[in-house]
Amino acid sequence: MITLDLRYQQITLEELLHAARSETVLIVTEEGQRYILEAADDFDREVAALGSSREFLDFLAERRKEPGRIALEDIERRLKPLEGE
Repeated sequence: MITLDLRYQQITLEELLHAARSETVLIVTEEGQRYILEAADDFDREVAALGSSREFLDFLAERRKEPGRIALEDIERRLKPLEGE
């Protein structure tokens, strides 16, 4: 990871984007705020698209309501006898 502290150095947008092509960049603003910049791949774009899709979020909300979920504690309890085998 490259750190660019804008309190101590100036960098153009083009230089910043060039740096982010090969490595994740931590940017510290003159006010001390911190941001991370990295190149987006197809997966990142898909995640961003799904995260802003009302239809997909509604689908996930409906799935959470479906019965048949098993609590983690129940799964662990069921597996306990198998550990001794």
